[in-house]
Amino acid sequence: MRPFILLPLILTACAAAGPRSDDAILAIGDSVMAWNGARGIPEALEAAIDRPVTDASQSLAQLTNPNDLAGLAGFDISEQFRGDGWDWVVITGGGNDIRDACRTPAEAQVLDTIISPDLDGDLPDLIARIRATGANAAFVGYYDGAAAEPTGFTPCQPAFDRMNARLARLAARDPGFLFLDAGDVIDPRDTGLYAPDLVHPSPRGSALIGTALARAIRAVEAGG
Repeated sequence: MRPFILLPLILTACAAAGPRSDDAILAIGDSVMAWNGARGIPEALEAAIDRPVTDASQSLAQLTNPNDLAGLAGFDISEQFRGDGWDWVVITGGGNDIRDACRTPAEAQVLDTIISPDLDGDLPDLIARIRATGANAAFVGYYDGAAAEPTGFTPCQPAFDRMNARLARLAARDPGFLFLDAGDVIDPRDTGLYAPDLVHPSPRGSALIGTALARAIRAVEAGG
C-alpha cells in the first residue's frame, strides 16, 4: 500500500465535515455522483438551485466498506456524511456493493442488506442518521444502462429496479426524504447521455440529473 496516495483523498474527505452556509447541500455517493468532475451532478445541482453544494462523493465507494482506511479515504458512503447543519444531503450508492452478487444466489441477501423488503438495512440507517440531524435527504436511483450494448452492470438492473422500488416506498412514508428515479431523465436510447463506458453519465447526463434534482427539492420545499 502507498499511504501518500491516499492522503489527498483523506484530506478531501475531512474537508467536507461542515457546511458552508445554512442552506448548504452535501452530495455523497459513488461514481455516478462523482463522475465528470466540475461538470458532475453536484455542480449541476448547485447551478440549478443557486445554493452551495459540497461534493464528498468518491468513485468506487460502497454504502458500507469494511476497510477502515478505505472508509477514511471516502470509499464508505456512510462515512462521507459528517457533521450537521446541512439543509439537504443528496445520495447515490449501492451499485458497488451488489455488483459481484448480481444474478447469483447471494444477490437477494446483499440487496436486503442495502434495503430489505421491510425497509431496513444500511441505506435506511444512513438516511435515518441524516434525518436525525434535521437535514432532508434525497436519493438518486440508478437509471438503466445504455441500450446500445451490455456492460458489467447490465446483470444488476433487476436488482436496481427492486432497490429503487423499495426506496420509493421509504420516501412515501417520510416527507423529508426524496427519491428521484434518474431513469425518468436518462433515456437509454440516447448514448449521448452516457460516458463512453455506457455506465456513468456524460456531462449532459449529469446536468439533466442535477437539474431534475433541483426541481424535485424545490417542489418538496414548496409543499408539493
